[in-house]
Amino acid sequence: MSPRLRVWLVVGVAAVAVAAAAVGVTVATRSDVHKAASKAPPYVADPTAPAAVSRDVREALRAWPAGTVRRLRILAERYPHSALVRFELGLGLAFTGNGTDASRAWHESRRVQPDSPSAVRATDLLHPGTPPGLPPFVPAFTRARTLAQRHLLRGAAFQQALRPVSAEREFAAAARAAPNDPVALTAEAVGLYDKERPARAFSRLGPLARRFPHAQTVRFHLGLLLIYFGDIAQAKRELALARAEGPGTPLGKRAQTLLKAARKP
Repeated sequence: MSPRLRVWLVVGVAAVAVAAAAVGVTVATRSDVHKAASKAPPYVADPTAPAAVSRDVREALRAWPAGTVRRLRILAERYPHSALVRFELGLGLAFTGNGTDASRAWHESRRVQPDSPSAVRATDLLHPGTPPGLPPFVPAFTRARTLAQRHLLRGAAFQQALRPVSAEREFAAAARAAPNDPVALTAEAVGLYDKERPARAFSRLGPLARRFPHAQTVRFHLGLLLIYFGDIAQAKRELALARAEGPGTPLGKRAQTLLKAARKP
Protein backbone atom coordinates (compact mmCIF):
# COMPACT_ATOMS: atom_id res chain seq x y z
CA MET A 1 0.00 0.00 0.00
CA SER A 2 1.43 3.36 -1.01
CA PRO A 3 1.98 6.11 1.59
CA ARG A 4 -0.50 8.33 -0.25
CA LEU A 5 -3.26 5.71 -0.20
CA ARG A 6 -2.55 4.96 3.46
CA VAL A 7 -2.89 8.63 4.37
CA TRP A 8 -6.14 8.83 2.42
CA LEU A 9 -7.52 5.85 4.33
CA VAL A 10 -6.55 7.41 7.65
CA VAL A 11 -8.27 10.63 6.63
CA GLY A 12 -11.35 8.65 5.69
CA VAL A 13 -11.48 6.78 8.99
CA ALA A 14 -10.35 9.47 11.39
CA ALA A 15 -11.81 12.58 9.87
CA VAL A 16 -14.45 11.74 7.27
CA ALA A 17 -16.30 8.73 8.62
CA VAL A 18 -19.34 9.53 6.47
CA ALA A 19 -17.37 8.89 3.27
CA ALA A 20 -17.99 5.11 3.31
CA ALA A 21 -20.81 5.27 0.79
CA ALA A 22 -18.78 7.44 -1.54
CA VAL A 23 -15.85 5.02 -1.33
CA GLY A 24 -18.09 2.12 -2.30
CA VAL A 25 -19.56 3.95 -5.26
CA THR A 26 -16.12 5.08 -6.41
CA VAL A 27 -14.70 1.56 -6.26
CA ALA A 28 -17.69 0.14 -8.09
CA THR A 29 -17.49 2.72 -10.83
CA ARG A 30 -13.73 2.45 -11.26
CA SER A 31 -14.19 -1.28 -11.76
CA ASP A 32 -16.94 -1.02 -14.36
CA VAL A 33 -16.62 2.32 -16.12
CA HIS A 34 -14.76 0.87 -19.10
CA LYS A 35 -17.00 -2.13 -19.71
CA ALA A 36 -20.65 -2.99 -19.74
CA ALA A 37 -21.81 -4.27 -16.38
CA SER A 38 -24.27 -7.10 -15.86
CA LYS A 39 -25.06 -5.87 -12.37
CA ALA A 40 -27.15 -2.73 -11.89
CA PRO A 41 -25.45 0.40 -10.56
CA PRO A 42 -25.87 0.82 -6.82
CA TYR A 43 -28.62 2.99 -5.43
CA VAL A 44 -27.01 5.43 -3.00
CA ALA A 45 -29.61 7.06 -0.76
CA ASP A 46 -29.68 10.84 -0.56
CA PRO A 47 -31.65 12.23 2.40
CA THR A 48 -32.13 15.54 0.57
CA ALA A 49 -34.11 13.83 -2.21
CA PRO A 50 -37.92 13.78 -1.87
CA ALA A 51 -39.44 10.36 -1.32
CA ALA A 52 -41.05 10.36 -4.77
CA VAL A 53 -37.73 11.02 -6.47
CA SER A 54 -36.00 8.25 -4.52
CA ARG A 55 -38.81 5.83 -5.34
CA ASP A 56 -38.70 6.62 -9.07
CA VAL A 57 -34.92 6.25 -9.18
CA ARG A 58 -35.05 2.85 -7.48
CA GLU A 59 -37.71 1.71 -9.94
CA ALA A 60 -35.53 2.81 -12.84
CA LEU A 61 -32.58 0.87 -11.46
CA ARG A 62 -34.69 -2.26 -11.08
CA ALA A 63 -35.20 -2.21 -14.85
CA TRP A 64 -31.47 -2.76 -15.42
CA PRO A 65 -30.08 -3.21 -17.97
CA ALA A 66 -32.97 -2.63 -20.33
CA GLY A 67 -34.47 0.81 -20.03
CA THR A 68 -32.66 2.09 -16.93
CA VAL A 69 -30.71 4.87 -18.63
CA ARG A 70 -33.74 5.90 -20.69
CA ARG A 71 -35.91 6.05 -17.56
CA LEU A 72 -33.31 8.05 -15.68
CA ARG A 73 -33.11 10.54 -18.56
CA ILE A 74 -36.86 10.97 -18.35
CA LEU A 75 -36.58 11.49 -14.59
CA ALA A 76 -33.90 14.12 -15.16
CA GLU A 77 -36.42 16.10 -17.20
CA ARG A 78 -39.18 15.49 -14.65
CA TYR A 79 -37.00 16.53 -11.70
CA PRO A 80 -34.74 19.30 -13.05
CA HIS A 81 -33.33 20.16 -9.62
CA SER A 82 -32.48 16.65 -8.42
CA ALA A 83 -28.81 15.82 -7.93
CA LEU A 84 -29.71 12.23 -7.07
CA VAL A 85 -31.28 11.58 -10.48
CA ARG A 86 -28.25 12.94 -12.33
CA PHE A 87 -25.83 11.11 -10.08
CA GLU A 88 -27.56 7.78 -10.73
CA LEU A 89 -27.87 8.60 -14.43
CA GLY A 90 -24.11 9.10 -14.50
CA LEU A 91 -23.61 5.72 -12.83
CA GLY A 92 -25.89 4.05 -15.34
CA LEU A 93 -24.03 5.64 -18.23
CA ALA A 94 -20.65 4.73 -16.72
CA PHE A 95 -21.73 1.12 -16.21
CA THR A 96 -22.61 0.88 -19.91
CA GLY A 97 -19.24 2.32 -20.90
CA ASN A 98 -20.37 5.86 -21.77
CA GLY A 99 -17.85 7.81 -19.72
CA THR A 100 -18.29 11.12 -21.52
CA ASP A 101 -22.02 11.36 -20.88
CA ALA A 102 -21.49 10.04 -17.35
CA SER A 103 -19.15 12.93 -16.60
CA ARG A 104 -21.66 15.35 -18.04
CA ALA A 105 -24.40 13.95 -15.80
CA TRP A 106 -22.19 14.24 -12.73
CA HIS A 107 -21.34 17.84 -13.55
CA GLU A 108 -25.07 18.49 -13.84
CA SER A 109 -25.59 16.86 -10.45
CA ARG A 110 -23.19 19.38 -8.93
CA ARG A 111 -24.84 22.26 -10.74
CA VAL A 112 -28.52 21.65 -10.02
CA GLN A 113 -28.25 20.78 -6.32
CA PRO A 114 -24.79 21.46 -4.91
CA ASP A 115 -25.90 21.18 -1.29
CA SER A 116 -26.52 17.45 -1.41
CA PRO A 117 -24.71 14.16 -0.81
CA SER A 118 -25.29 13.20 -4.45
CA ALA A 119 -23.41 16.27 -5.65
CA VAL A 120 -20.50 15.47 -3.33
CA ARG A 121 -20.41 11.86 -4.56
CA ALA A 122 -20.58 13.05 -8.15
CA THR A 123 -17.55 15.22 -7.49
CA ASP A 124 -15.70 12.18 -6.10
CA LEU A 125 -16.33 10.29 -9.32
CA LEU A 126 -15.20 13.25 -11.40
CA HIS A 127 -11.96 13.32 -9.37
CA PRO A 128 -11.17 9.65 -8.65
CA GLY A 129 -7.55 10.40 -7.77
CA THR A 130 -8.51 12.22 -4.58
CA PRO A 131 -9.79 11.12 -1.18
CA PRO A 132 -13.57 10.77 -1.02
CA GLY A 133 -15.74 13.58 0.23
CA LEU A 134 -14.44 16.99 1.22
CA PRO A 135 -11.81 17.89 3.80
CA PRO A 136 -13.59 18.35 7.12
CA PHE A 137 -13.19 21.08 9.65
CA VAL A 138 -12.17 19.31 12.87
CA PRO A 139 -13.23 21.24 15.99
CA ALA A 140 -10.87 21.09 18.93
CA PHE A 141 -13.82 21.44 21.32
CA THR A 142 -16.94 19.39 21.96
CA ARG A 143 -19.21 21.88 23.70
CA ALA A 144 -20.03 25.26 22.20
CA ARG A 145 -19.60 28.19 24.58
CA THR A 146 -19.90 31.07 22.13
CA LEU A 147 -22.06 31.99 19.15
CA ALA A 148 -19.14 31.34 16.81
CA GLN A 149 -18.61 27.88 18.26
CA ARG A 150 -22.28 27.05 17.83
CA HIS A 151 -21.98 27.93 14.15
CA LEU A 152 -18.81 25.85 13.89
CA LEU A 153 -20.45 22.74 15.33
CA ARG A 154 -23.47 23.18 13.07
CA GLY A 155 -21.13 23.56 10.11
CA ALA A 156 -19.24 20.40 11.06
CA ALA A 157 -22.55 18.53 11.32
CA PHE A 158 -23.56 19.70 7.85
CA GLN A 159 -20.21 18.49 6.52
CA GLN A 160 -20.81 15.07 8.04
CA ALA A 161 -24.19 15.03 6.31
CA LEU A 162 -22.46 15.90 3.00
CA ARG A 163 -24.17 19.30 2.80
CA PRO A 164 -21.24 21.54 1.77
CA VAL A 165 -23.18 24.70 0.95
CA SER A 166 -24.96 24.70 4.31
CA ALA A 167 -21.64 24.01 6.03
CA GLU A 168 -20.01 26.90 4.19
CA ARG A 169 -22.77 29.25 5.37
CA GLU A 170 -22.37 28.21 9.00
CA PHE A 171 -18.59 28.61 8.86
CA ALA A 172 -18.96 32.05 7.27
CA ALA A 173 -21.37 33.01 10.07
CA ALA A 174 -18.81 31.84 12.63
CA ALA A 175 -16.14 34.02 11.01
CA ARG A 176 -18.46 37.02 11.11
CA ALA A 177 -19.17 36.39 14.78
CA ALA A 178 -15.46 36.05 15.62
CA PRO A 179 -13.47 37.89 12.93
CA ASN A 180 -10.16 37.62 14.83
CA ASP A 181 -10.46 33.98 15.88
CA PRO A 182 -8.12 31.70 13.92
CA VAL A 183 -10.41 28.73 14.54
CA ALA A 184 -13.44 30.39 12.98
CA LEU A 185 -11.40 31.82 10.12
CA THR A 186 -9.84 28.43 9.44
CA ALA A 187 -13.26 26.78 9.32
CA GLU A 188 -14.44 29.42 6.87
CA ALA A 189 -11.48 28.64 4.61
CA VAL A 190 -11.99 24.87 4.86
CA GLY A 191 -15.64 25.29 3.93
CA LEU A 192 -14.60 26.88 0.64
CA TYR A 193 -12.67 23.84 -0.56
CA ASP A 194 -13.91 22.44 -3.84
CA LYS A 195 -12.05 19.78 -5.80
CA GLU A 196 -12.67 21.76 -8.97
CA ARG A 197 -11.65 25.08 -7.41
CA PRO A 198 -9.20 24.33 -4.59
CA ALA A 199 -7.60 27.77 -4.82
CA ARG A 200 -10.60 29.32 -3.07
CA ALA A 201 -9.62 27.63 0.19
CA PHE A 202 -5.85 27.86 -0.15
CA SER A 203 -6.03 31.58 -0.87
CA ARG A 204 -7.57 32.00 2.59
CA LEU A 205 -5.48 29.49 4.54
CA GLY A 206 -2.12 30.71 3.26
CA PRO A 207 -2.56 34.23 4.66
CA LEU A 208 -3.93 32.77 7.91
CA ALA A 209 -0.72 30.79 8.36
CA ARG A 210 1.23 34.04 8.16
CA ARG A 211 -1.23 35.94 10.36
CA PHE A 212 -1.38 33.20 13.02
CA PRO A 213 1.98 31.37 12.69
CA HIS A 214 1.46 29.36 15.90
CA ALA A 215 -2.23 28.51 15.46
CA GLN A 216 -2.39 24.72 15.47
CA THR A 217 -5.75 24.63 13.74
CA VAL A 218 -4.42 26.59 10.76
CA ARG A 219 -1.46 24.26 10.23
CA PHE A 220 -3.49 21.10 10.77
CA HIS A 221 -6.21 22.03 8.32
CA LEU A 222 -3.72 23.31 5.78
CA GLY A 223 -2.07 19.90 5.94
CA LEU A 224 -5.44 18.20 5.59
CA LEU A 225 -6.35 20.23 2.51
CA LEU A 226 -2.97 19.47 0.97
CA ILE A 227 -3.71 15.75 1.34
CA TYR A 228 -6.92 16.22 -0.64
CA PHE A 229 -5.02 18.31 -3.16
CA GLY A 230 -2.45 15.56 -3.54
CA ASP A 231 0.65 17.33 -2.24
CA ILE A 232 1.62 14.80 0.43
CA ALA A 233 5.14 16.17 0.93
CA GLN A 234 3.93 19.67 1.82
CA ALA A 235 1.07 18.19 3.83
CA LYS A 236 3.59 16.35 6.01
CA ARG A 237 5.47 19.59 6.67
CA GLU A 238 2.30 21.39 7.73
CA LEU A 239 1.16 18.49 9.89
CA ALA A 240 4.55 18.38 11.59
CA LEU A 241 4.19 22.07 12.41
CA ALA A 242 0.70 21.41 13.75
CA ARG A 243 1.98 18.59 15.96
CA ALA A 244 4.81 20.76 17.27
CA GLU A 245 2.28 23.31 18.56
CA GLY A 246 0.85 20.71 20.97
CA PRO A 247 1.44 16.97 20.51
CA GLY A 248 -1.03 16.08 23.26
CA THR A 249 -3.99 18.11 21.95
CA PRO A 250 -6.74 16.49 19.87
CA LEU A 251 -5.42 18.12 16.70
CA GLY A 252 -1.84 17.24 17.62
CA LYS A 253 -2.80 13.59 17.98
CA ARG A 254 -4.67 13.62 14.66
CA ALA A 255 -1.66 15.20 12.98
CA GLN A 256 0.57 12.47 14.44
CA THR A 257 -1.79 9.75 13.14
CA LEU A 258 -1.58 11.15 9.63
CA LEU A 259 2.19 11.54 9.81
CA LYS A 260 2.61 7.93 10.98
CA ALA A 261 0.47 6.74 8.09
CA ALA A 262 2.65 8.63 5.63
CA ARG A 263 5.90 7.21 7.08
CA LYS A 264 5.06 3.51 6.94
CA PRO A 265 6.67 1.58 4.07
